[in-house]
Amino acid sequence: MEAAKHENIKLVTNTEVIGVDGEAGHFTVTLRRNPWYVDIERCNGCGACVDVCPIVVPHEWDMNLKPRKAIYAMFAQAAPLKYVIDRERCVECGLCMQACGLDAIDLSQEPYEERLEVGAIVVATGGQVFDPSAIPRYGYGRQENVVTNMEFERICNAAGPTEGELVRPDGKHIRSVAFVQCVGSRDVNHNPWCSFFCCMAAVKGGRLVMEHAPGAEVLVFYNDLRACGKGFEELYRRSVEEGMRFIRSIPTVYENRTRNDPIIVYEDPETGRIERKEVDLVVLACGLQPSPAGRSLRGLLGLPRDGYGFIREAHPVDGLCETPREGVFIAGVCQGPKDIPDCVTHGSAAAAKVGIILSGKGTESCSDA
Repeated sequence: MEAAKHENIKLVTNTEVIGVDGEAGHFTVTLRRNPWYVDIERCNGCGACVDVCPIVVPHEWDMNLKPRKAIYAMFAQAAPLKYVIDRERCVECGLCMQACGLDAIDLSQEPYEERLEVGAIVVATGGQVFDPSAIPRYGYGRQENVVTNMEFERICNAAGPTEGELVRPDGKHIRSVAFVQCVGSRDVNHNPWCSFFCCMAAVKGGRLVMEHAPGAEVLVFYNDLRACGKGFEELYRRSVEEGMRFIRSIPTVYENRTRNDPIIVYEDPETGRIERKEVDLVVLACGLQPSPAGRSLRGLLGLPRDGYGFIREAHPVDGLCETPREGVFIAGVCQGPKDIPDCVTHGSAAAAKVGIILSGKGTESCSDA
């Protein structure tokens, strides 16, 4: 929100980069500006159009756990807070036009191209989460109460589909949760790399469960526990002391169809016996992998990829935010899996490098993209 109000920052949303030419200090970036079907200069974000829209579809922002309308804002803090029409779902009933007192609805909008002259480019396209349905043993997609870590984040969020109430997808309150780590990560059949953030995200999620529902049972099934970072090992140990159980085993998930409860089947590392544990919810810690947007932009910019498909940095020690193409920098997960603090640090380093390029090339008048 602060960035959207900054006088030196121009946000260009609902837009694709389709071409990049030039060199450091003098890039020409070609954009395809996709239509909103709403005049965002007129729209004041009042939401009257949303109230009358009859079309209800799953909401991507809430991991399809909550509905949205065919005209919508992605989330409450979106910048700019304007509405966009999903033309694939819109039936052109005209009710939003009638409700809008500012005549902001414009279904005739078409995409158009725009060119920007910029001095430097920062690629920060993020990543995408591994789809756990590719591993049948976890039951994702077949069992209602097996969710991903991202879906669980939305369940716990006060602005999420349950308004922060700890209930599983079928509506039952949660008293026991099993977190399953390394789903799609550190797996030679899928992604061999460690996704870095998942272990501590599970600890945080488990603590949220224990805070929301005192006395709740939290189990974490892990391959190797990696508490990397300042204070993380201490948080892990405190969680153990407070009752969170960590079991070094890779489980399989079945279902009690009578109660709709997941059943975890695993080998107990202490006894060597096969155990069964019925829980209210299973949360799969799905790893990070390169995003389609990152792959597309990497191709446009002529940037190399590493052995995992992420954008390769100029040097693994002193060039982590730089690329072999001068004036083009990278930040965040497009370079490899990171947690939030590391993404912020990486982005700050890239911004500093941009400042050096612009001042050194005499391109103070250029904006950065």
